Amino acid sequence: MNFKNSNIKGKKIVQIGLFLIWAGLVSVVSSVQASEKILEVGDVSLSIDVIDAMMPKQVPTTNKKTQARLLWLPSEYGVLPQEKAMAEQLSQYGIESWFVDYYDAMFLSPTPSTVDKINPQWTQKLIELAREDVDVPVWIIAPNKAAQIAVKGLQKVLTKPIHNLGLILINPNLYIETPQPGLVADYWPETSNINLPITIIQAELSPWKWRLTPLTKQLSLLGSDVFTQIITEVRDRFYFRPDALDIEKHKANKMANNLLQSMRLQLAYFSKPRRIKTLSAKVKKPVKQTRTLALSDYKGKQNLPLALMDINNNSVDLQSYKGKVVLVNFWASWCPPCVHEMPSMARLKSHYAKRDFEILAVNLGEQKEQVVAFLKEHPVNFPVLLDSDALAVKQWNVFAYPSSYLIDKKGKIQFALFGGTEWDDKQYLDKIEILLTR
Repeated sequence: MNFKNSNIKGKKIVQIGLFLIWAGLVSVVSSVQASEKILEVGDVSLSIDVIDAMMPKQVPTTNKKTQARLLWLPSEYGVLPQEKAMAEQLSQYGIESWFVDYYDAMFLSPTPSTVDKINPQWTQKLIELAREDVDVPVWIIAPNKAAQIAVKGLQKVLTKPIHNLGLILINPNLYIETPQPGLVADYWPETSNINLPITIIQAELSPWKWRLTPLTKQLSLLGSDVFTQIITEVRDRFYFRPDALDIEKHKANKMANNLLQSMRLQLAYFSKPRRIKTLSAKVKKPVKQTRTLALSDYKGKQNLPLALMDINNNSVDLQSYKGKVVLVNFWASWCPPCVHEMPSMARLKSHYAKRDFEILAVNLGEQKEQVVAFLKEHPVNFPVLLDSDALAVKQWNVFAYPSSYLIDKKGKIQFALFGGTEWDDKQYLDKIEILLTR
């Protein structure tokens, strides 16, 4: 490991000590202790729960106890016991963790919408307090929509040259909202105004995996060094899902190691001074739309290509279905809402068995063997197509699973929605009937 953080002697000692601990060359005591700090921001008092770093036995007492500090920002799921358990594991490596419950300070429950209400100044002041000890490397850990909290809170912090600060995003959602199918999602404007070492830890079984390239580009616009880690065979939120599979529980137990790996990788980039310009106040933020499971008028591009192989090795091209009304559904076997809506899709196909109607179910990025095994347990009466490279997902701008498109007899996409539903409900039958009778 090549440390390039600073020429300051004391800082090098701290970082060398940190490296020795991570390399397993320094032992630590076995007890985990917690303490509390209070952060005053205006008339708001924020309580910070601190999981203290363990005291390394072989590091001289003249050096600082804490070798690194983590700031865990609360996502739309709140402050999680699973994250505190990870922090306790990391404390054995001389790493201190800070947790703050913004939602408690607002007297609100954690939800996706309350994330938008968090004052960026709280995060700014939290970061500044954590960095008062400049010899200690600091990382911000931001899972899910907490990524939004992080990029907003960093804006004023980064207006002055800064080093020794990194950002780790876990399954980040930096979109203002999930768009209707076919439309392009807008990032929060602060996402393009960041300059830090950044690691994105992304679950493999997620539509966000296919958006890593544009997200990396967005985050690196001002010079951020961006790295990615893919956690294979798991879904988003795998480390705290109530329906976690055995493989997800196994990977969750190793999540602290993934964080350590990210921190090690970033250390070599901590010496570079980081700075940004103040974000223009003229940047317009799109107005959020009310989410609904009603079929909405489709506003995206038309004539989208869809030519794939089905599970029986037959070539299927959407163009050949002109003259029929077609429901194109993007799904995955690891997506519970997708699985839940499939029986209603089968009933819908049966309902229109003698009409000019078809369903094409496009699977996201799974291997053929996985899809075939799934369909043996959940048989369907419509073609299932394989999009193993997620080419169609990108071309159709699919941001959420399931996403569905209703196409008229001329091949024009008329309606769309994202989210699982009951497809034989009257509201959908009425829309389909209109298209069938045109």
